Amino acid sequence: MVRIDVLWRTAARRAVMAICAAALALPAAAQTTITYSDWQLAQEGWGKSLRAAIAEFEKENPDIKVKAEPVPLGQRDVRFSTAIRAGEGPDVFALDTNPIRQYVAEGWVRDLAPFITAAGGRTFLADFYPNSLVPVTVDGKVYGIPMNTVAMALVYNKKLFDEVGIAAPPKTWDEFREVSKKLTRSSTGSGPVDRWAFTVVLAPAGFDLRVSSIFRAFGADFLTPDWKRSALDTPEAKAAFNFIIDMIVVDKTIPPGVSQVDANGARRMLANQQIAMKIGTTWSFPEVSAMNPQLDGLNVLKIAPMPQQPGSKNPIHTTLYQKSLFINKNAKNPEAAWKLIKFLTDRPQMERWFDDNAMLSSRRSVNESYSKIKQSVPASVVANEIQYGAFLPLIPQWPQVLEVIRQNLQAAVAGSKTREQALADANKEVNVILERK
Repeated sequence: MVRIDVLWRTAARRAVMAICAAALALPAAAQTTITYSDWQLAQEGWGKSLRAAIAEFEKENPDIKVKAEPVPLGQRDVRFSTAIRAGEGPDVFALDTNPIRQYVAEGWVRDLAPFITAAGGRTFLADFYPNSLVPVTVDGKVYGIPMNTVAMALVYNKKLFDEVGIAAPPKTWDEFREVSKKLTRSSTGSGPVDRWAFTVVLAPAGFDLRVSSIFRAFGADFLTPDWKRSALDTPEAKAAFNFIIDMIVVDKTIPPGVSQVDANGARRMLANQQIAMKIGTTWSFPEVSAMNPQLDGLNVLKIAPMPQQPGSKNPIHTTLYQKSLFINKNAKNPEAAWKLIKFLTDRPQMERWFDDNAMLSSRRSVNESYSKIKQSVPASVVANEIQYGAFLPLIPQWPQVLEVIRQNLQAAVAGSKTREQALADANKEVNVILERK
């Protein structure tokens, strides 16, 4: 007689085997693939940080695969616009502030209202600096989530200041001009000048953030607050315009060849101690230090607010830079795309961006409470300046406006136009551009 317990165990084993076989026969859970495109994926430091964050995201979300797509900054908008018009393009992508309004007007990015509402609505947005939401908000609708926000400031070499007996960075533009004369000298004490105080960026790459910061620190601006008229005919704009030219032509406290200097060239000059000051922000510290490890930049370099013009009543005295994330209108899996955006802009990743790249957060709570930011004097200075900064005009004509200003400033420096004529021409030409329909 066969024992009942033996039959039971045999039947049980067969049932388990059948269940396992059935499970194995089922198709694997579908995995969603989304693409993320960002110019910083092509940069050594940022690329490493972003890929590490994406790997963490995939681990937390095993049903989502993220394909990273680096894109050169100079080719970004052409590539994105061409792909989006064709019904394609990356699911999630990064933009700085200037092109955002065009992307919204063309309908290339999604209104994020459903996702923001599900994430807490106003409570979710409340942690972001109010001015960080300005570029990503159009007609009350939020189209992007701010990731990193920084203010431009004065980066300087404390060692070079000490060598000529300058105890502190200049607080006014008159002080700036005086200390610049002391900082411009021969590094050996005799012979030709090979060390200058400062360089302004007059080449296209970087002109916008840096020269606008000088104008704003004079209480001036390129355009009126409504962005509809030129503001280059004000006394403050004239003072800022003449200050730049005086530094180059009269005082000669800026190295020769300034017309060709872009943002990266200014960093290299600071790294090689050809100059003692430049306009930059927290990213200057790792970038300049990497260019010349012998400089010991993380200890030698310091940062201070932009010098101010006494008596200026303008609450805005510097320029902001921001990177934000968007969902392509063609994204086939917008929910997965939102998960990635939310992950990349959550507190742990914001802290990573500072740890790895000295980049501040668009979240006020991170900048005000993260211990490493609080302990960093440069980071604290820049974080405090965010409230006094503004973005560049968010209008489609802005690239043309900027180039007109840059070319006329170049003409005044070269002497092909008088200062007065160059500034008057810039003012007139900007208004013509802004009046075009």
